[in-house]
This record gives sequence, C-alpha cells and structure tokens, in this order.
Amino acid sequence: MVTLDSSIAFLVYVTAVSSAAAGVTEAFKSVIPFLATDYEPKEDRWEDQNQAARLMHYKRFCNLLISVVAAGVIFGMLGLDPALILTGAASAYVENPWQVGTWLWGIIAVFGSPFFASVLKILEGLKQSVNNGNPPNRPRQKVSGPRE
Repeated sequence: MVTLDSSIAFLVYVTAVSSAAAGVTEAFKSVIPFLATDYEPKEDRWEDQNQAARLMHYKRFCNLLISVVAAGVIFGMLGLDPALILTGAASAYVENPWQVGTWLWGIIAVFGSPFFASVLKILEGLKQSVNNGNPPNRPRQKVSGPRE
C-alpha cells in the first residue's frame, strides 16, 4: 500500500540516484572535452550554423546517454526496486536487478528528476504540516457586507 512515508522514501531514492548520475556525467565532462564544449558558428552562414547545431545535439545526446546508463548501473548495483519502495513492501531487494525494468527506472530517474524533486518538496511540507497538526494553508480574504 502506498503511504506518505513510502512515497517520500521512493522520491528520495529516485532523486538521489538521479543526482548521482548527474555527478557521473559531470565527471565524464571533465575528462572528455567534447561533452563540455559549447559550439557556435564561426560565421553567419547556414553551413556553420547547421554544423554547430549538429555538434550541440550530439553533445546533449551523449550527456543524456551517459546519465541514463549511470542511473541504470546505480539502480542495478544497489539492487533495490523503486516500485517496491513506493508500495511499502517488506523488502525492496531484487534478486536479479539487471533486467529491463532497472534500465527503465534509470530513464525515469534522469528525465523525471526535476518533477520528482518538486513533488518531494511538496510531500515533505505536507508531512511536516500534518505532524505539527497545522491544517494546510488556504487563502483568506476579509470581506465586509453592504452597509445600510
């Protein structure tokens, strides 16, 4: 069963793996100059602009590929299934973590990391307000009725 605590644990796990994959990508950028270079056209010609755009797209694709592979490897090395964490299973350990599902979680972690980080902040704030006994904030406006 999905609970608030299991949702927060799931988001923390996926966000942490995404951050680790971003760190691996940055390490690759420091070693491979192609991945860290911004390409601009030499002159204002279509051929130069197309070449610069092509190189930028190759660079972005390589960076995303490195991130996705790094996230998949991290999920595989840890051997924990994020879906089992989300559902609050007794054990999230997977016997054979090197399956297609592991790589799919790598893709989800890399492309969904900004969304997951935002949802994590919202759920942590909700949990804190529930634990403190404060109701969620609602907009309030003072009004006055017609006077006779």
